[in-house]
Amino acid sequence: MKKAFTLAAIALGSTFALTGVAHAEPNGDPAKYADFTATFVSGLDPSALNAKAQGKNVIVSPYGVNHTIACRGNGADVPIYACMQEDDLGWITLQLVDVPGIGPAWTYFP
Repeated sequence: MKKAFTLAAIALGSTFALTGVAHAEPNGDPAKYADFTATFVSGLDPSALNAKAQGKNVIVSPYGVNHTIACRGNGADVPIYACMQEDDLGWITLQLVDVPGIGPAWTYFP
């Protein structure tokens, strides 16, 4: 029971700490989180095979691109970094993996 309350408190705290993430404007301050969902393609989508050529990143997540993906950077002179995805309990940090032939893939590990 204590474990469930602890997890709920952590999730709630993360949600409140990152509340402004989904409403941030892209291409603003590269040090702040911004919504980059449109620059991602789901790892299950056939277009993921040539995502790098299209200037897109791949997301390997149970939510695909149906949940907000927020990152730091601006994608132009500052590459995107420190990405997170909104899930049912708040935000989870995505891990960057460079997949040969595909390019950067951000993975969801709860």
